[in-house]
Amino acid sequence: MDAIEPFPVESPPPTRGRLAREAALIVGLCLALNLAGNGRTGLWDRDEPRYATCTREMIGRGDWLHPTFNGQPRYHKPILIYWLMRAGYAAGGDNPSGARLVSALAGAATCLLTWRLGRSVAGPEAGFLGALALAVAPIMVAESKLATTDATLALLVVSAQSCLWGLSRRDSRGLAAGFWASMALASLLKGPIGPGFVIAAGLVSWWWGGPTDCWRRLRWRGGLFLFLALTAPWYVAVGVSSHGEFYRFAFQTQIVQRVASAMEQHGGFPGYYPLVSLVMFYPWSAWLPAGLLAAWTRRRTSPRFGFLLGWIVGPWLVLECFGTKLIHYYLPCFPACAVLVGWSVVEASRSEGGWRSWRLGRLGTKLLGALGLAATVGLGSAYWFLPRPLLAPSLAMAIGVGSGTIVARVLLARGDSPRAARVLVGTWAAVMGLFVGWFVPTAEPYRLSRVVGARLGELSRSTGVRPAIMTFQEPGVIYALGHPACDVRGYDEMAEEVGGNGPILVPLLDSEVVEMRSDPRFALEVIEPISGYNLNKGKVQSLAFAVVAASRSAVARSGQQPLVK
Repeated sequence: MDAIEPFPVESPPPTRGRLAREAALIVGLCLALNLAGNGRTGLWDRDEPRYATCTREMIGRGDWLHPTFNGQPRYHKPILIYWLMRAGYAAGGDNPSGARLVSALAGAATCLLTWRLGRSVAGPEAGFLGALALAVAPIMVAESKLATTDATLALLVVSAQSCLWGLSRRDSRGLAAGFWASMALASLLKGPIGPGFVIAAGLVSWWWGGPTDCWRRLRWRGGLFLFLALTAPWYVAVGVSSHGEFYRFAFQTQIVQRVASAMEQHGGFPGYYPLVSLVMFYPWSAWLPAGLLAAWTRRRTSPRFGFLLGWIVGPWLVLECFGTKLIHYYLPCFPACAVLVGWSVVEASRSEGGWRSWRLGRLGTKLLGALGLAATVGLGSAYWFLPRPLLAPSLAMAIGVGSGTIVARVLLARGDSPRAARVLVGTWAAVMGLFVGWFVPTAEPYRLSRVVGARLGELSRSTGVRPAIMTFQEPGVIYALGHPACDVRGYDEMAEEVGGNGPILVPLLDSEVVEMRSDPRFALEVIEPISGYNLNKGKVQSLAFAVVAASRSAVARSGQQPLVK
């Protein structure tokens, strides 16, 4: 049996009232950040509009099996996220708040479960601090506010890891069933990546002395039956109804291409995740190197350290094999990082000399100051590169980051790491609140895709011409439009479409307007220009709404009657 020593009992032991207050604080903080501003902020390109539009189209058809985007099958992810977002639509409406509700609740549940697990793995104080740290970490707040799969996947991975930890301490049918159910739901949510993370974490954990009894207590025969009972019905149904296309796309595009190449220009370099985590998990990333080293040197003294190290390192090794790299892929591992940070802070407070006496402790203090200074300067320089309305929230965030970092560094110099950590929790709760409640809603008018989609719908209704998209393919256009649009790719396809089915109203790039005016196949009338900030391009972009029809000469050559005068 794994030897897992108990932590010192708190004096006095925690009461139910204290536990309830801690849980309420964690959930309240999470929901305040996860829900703030959602109703005043449109969906962010590209993934949010894709998931939200798929859900809307499935609801419109009464379909529970086949996700579609703009009327075309979308096999990028399995079905669970769309089922969950249907519930969000039912509770919050067909709007950004309803689309994001699942992620907001999943993010709060992830932090709450991290608190419960952290209390068992690292002690009561460390579990509470780790959960608060995770709740205000920029990466956790961001993903809990997006209508995507990542916050829900993090919840399911933490759930599975919690069940494994519980099984390492005692045999339990309920925990075994909870593990298999979590893995099944993760497979329905995002395919094999959830189980893959847990397996990778388990292998590295075993290698580094983590708990092993949990694996033999999983009741494999009954567990695999439960897994298949939950996953097989949809996977079989979609395979049959799509004539295998779902599996071909899922394997060739979602697995092979992500491993072999950088899809949609989302490439990276070896060590991408540790480096980007310095920013997205700040300020806790400054504490993490010392915590990892301390856990490594203690890994033979207790399986708890192997468990946390395996969870942090195993999935990272898997992700390093992928050509496509995005920081939110690593989100399910940040709960383990937060628990380790909480443990480090508590242990440092018990050490003679405090945090600065730890190996890499001084490095952590320098990282905290350097990254805090960079963030303060970056936010403070908004005057030179952001629109005027965004200046005030940027300066407010700069003041918050700068002052909180200074106070935390002073406390660390005095050896008071717990108070420094509490100051940072309060600082980043305020900074993230300013960001999601003030900065992001203020930036909303500058996002081009939402404006284009809404205006495309208005002009289509007023002119009676059907809407279409061409090169400007941002998914937010389709979501803001509210229904599918004709999708044409290239001038030859455009000529075929307008020659056979009549005029279309389409947003065109300025260069496309020039080229189509010189093309004898088209008759083009520009209705109005539009410009705005394209989030995916990272620049201001200009378009023009134009009615495109077949020219008289093209119609005459085809032998058809003119479709427009």
